[in-house]
Amino acid sequence: MDQGVSIDKARTVLLFSAALVMITTWAVGATGWTKGLNIVTFVGLGAILIGTMLARSILPWIIAHLFSAVIGIGWSFWVTSRLLPAHYTWLERWENLAARLNIWYQRAMEGGTIGDNLMLIFQMSIILWVAGYLTIWLLFRSGKVWPAIVPGGVVLLINLYYAPVDITFWFIVYLMASLLLIIHFNLFVQQNKWRMEGVFFRPDINLDFLRDGFIFSVLVIGFAWLTPPVVDAKTLGFLDEFQGSWRDVQDDWNRLFTSLNYRDRESFDTFGSSLRLGGPRRLNDEAVMDVQVSGIGRYWRAVVYDYYTGDGWLTRDEDRTNFGPDSPLSLPIFEARESVTQTYTFHRDNATVLYAMANPINLSRSAKINFNALSEQEIVQTAFASWSDQGEPWAEEITYIRSNAAVDKGENYQVVSAASRATAGELEAAGSDYPNWVSQRYLQLPDSITERTRQLARDLAEPYDNNFARAQAIERYLRNEINYNEGIAAPPPSVDKVDYILFTTKEAYCDYYASSMIVMLRSLGIPARLAAGFAQGKYNSDKDAFEVLNRDAHSWVEVYFPRYGWVNFEPTAAQPSIIRPTSEQDSSFASGAFPPSERPERFDDGIDDSLLEDDEPLGSGLPLVGFNLPLFGTRINLSPSVVRWGGFFMVAAIVAALTAGGFWWRRQNKSTPGEGVFAHYQRMLKFAGWMGAAINPWQTPYEHAAVLQRRLPAHQREVKTIAGEYVYQTFSNKNGPKAGRKSNSYKTYNSSVAWGRLRPAMLKEAFKRRLPEWLRNGR
Repeated sequence: MDQGVSIDKARTVLLFSAALVMITTWAVGATGWTKGLNIVTFVGLGAILIGTMLARSILPWIIAHLFSAVIGIGWSFWVTSRLLPAHYTWLERWENLAARLNIWYQRAMEGGTIGDNLMLIFQMSIILWVAGYLTIWLLFRSGKVWPAIVPGGVVLLINLYYAPVDITFWFIVYLMASLLLIIHFNLFVQQNKWRMEGVFFRPDINLDFLRDGFIFSVLVIGFAWLTPPVVDAKTLGFLDEFQGSWRDVQDDWNRLFTSLNYRDRESFDTFGSSLRLGGPRRLNDEAVMDVQVSGIGRYWRAVVYDYYTGDGWLTRDEDRTNFGPDSPLSLPIFEARESVTQTYTFHRDNATVLYAMANPINLSRSAKINFNALSEQEIVQTAFASWSDQGEPWAEEITYIRSNAAVDKGENYQVVSAASRATAGELEAAGSDYPNWVSQRYLQLPDSITERTRQLARDLAEPYDNNFARAQAIERYLRNEINYNEGIAAPPPSVDKVDYILFTTKEAYCDYYASSMIVMLRSLGIPARLAAGFAQGKYNSDKDAFEVLNRDAHSWVEVYFPRYGWVNFEPTAAQPSIIRPTSEQDSSFASGAFPPSERPERFDDGIDDSLLEDDEPLGSGLPLVGFNLPLFGTRINLSPSVVRWGGFFMVAAIVAALTAGGFWWRRQNKSTPGEGVFAHYQRMLKFAGWMGAAINPWQTPYEHAAVLQRRLPAHQREVKTIAGEYVYQTFSNKNGPKAGRKSNSYKTYNSSVAWGRLRPAMLKEAFKRRLPEWLRNGR
């Protein structure tokens, strides 16, 4: 505490630091991410109060931080619970939030998608608590003003760029308050130095500095805001290698919070590691890109998903490497393939996802790619296929391409893909001799798939003796029996989504069409996966290119055939059918050369994405509340009766922290018979600092002892003993003629005994100093 700021003498510093915390919370509350977010104001107030108390306390930093963590989580939990319906009891609020947090955690660990906005408010509350607490702590315990403004500033910068509501005003206010705090804090430090050195200064200097500091802050912020940059980061290439990785972080955020009100920015660049089966699609006619093709192309693929969770799709291709003109990769070579070159030209800035037809084999731009690496044994066991001779790693296929540097409007790149030209007869004769790595990855289904869905697949496939005809039968059924509707509401959480589409609503858009077909194919033992990107678009003869719009975003099905690899299928009724060549001579007229048919008009059911998923206590419907422990590979299940005791466990955690702190304190400060006077003297100096009587650089030990004796008149002898022994042991000539002699004051009353009596009195004075002034005077 002696290095920090004395709040009694720096109330303006406290005022500015509290302003920084509250500006951050008000700004986050105004971002518009979701309803009810402005409740985080109460979290900011709590962080100021608890942070000030802990920073002024005599607790060691580790104990103080532990207290802050426990109190912050509990307070954030309570504040968030106030958004639940008013008729909930306290226990119902606890159960509901605990169950929601458990579900969010499980899905996050499984890589699933999550749409509970209440968890965003809870976690944002914890972030704001940490930022506010660190601001107060760094100022009043560590005495560091520059690091103190960083936590809130980082939170504001991220929200300034991504939040749906512009918070520029709040950011400017934060900058203003930060500059004023820096000016006043440094003035306060300088005043303390002047006082110690006896330098005279006018008492009203604070007002002058605040006035001039305000004018200076306005000029600095205005100049920085209005002056154009000399060169931007893209020109320097400073962030080129970082942009793709940062977009991966954004993908994970979008997966964990899918129902937020995101800002409308690069809609064509949102394909990531997951795809959630949700409510209505909201697309528009904004131009995305132009695609020139030196052959026939139908789909511009962004990503491939192989794992179906029941709620959506994930990609498990976690192997990554560089790919580009000078970075070859060993890729599979299948039969009936031909090279097709595509040139993509974007119509918007800052794109990082690169599109390509299936099986890309060459790229004109440096990028990072995702793929599933195969072992040498798996390569040898794969019949009818070989890999390009580039050495390890052997990739199953490139399933996702992320450019290292963002692609801006007007920029283009080229991709060469090995497009399938397999005829219907060849696919019918392909058989079902699937490699093990195909069967293990692409036949997975969750337990939620219903028996009537499996039975429907068997009924559709029964008349046919090959997998190609079976796949066509399922494709044909979906196109004929399921109506296209982009405005369908999300299926209820308690039902299987594919079953709900097939037997209840009988309406869908592309994500549901593709998912239904893949589920039925996999139930028959036919490997299939989901691809997402854009459909062909409209051909423009003047440009000799396909014009792709935002509303062309699409998903479709890829089915694996031995010898021929992955082949496209189109179950969506709003898209034209795939026309396959019946012989090698017809391969030039393969599917995909025709523009898509007119789409049906989009529906808008007026659904309001509300904060809460239901209006009943969520915990009451859950038999168990469980938590996975990924590091230990196990799971803990708790019954609702155990969850009701959550408050007790939180109190127990606080008691345990207090006990641990007490043991630590006792160990650090107890006196032992053989302990040296140097340790006693240093502890006396530390406690004196807590009392507000820290030793000054010009004071001798005896001069400082005199100050303590005036503050503690009942313990003058103890102070004199410790200071006297310290001076004797430090400065006396122990080899001189008077060696071995001591003052009579120290013969029977050594420093160990003196410190044992002095320590409680100094702690009492330090505690009294931290009480409010009115209470201190009352004592």
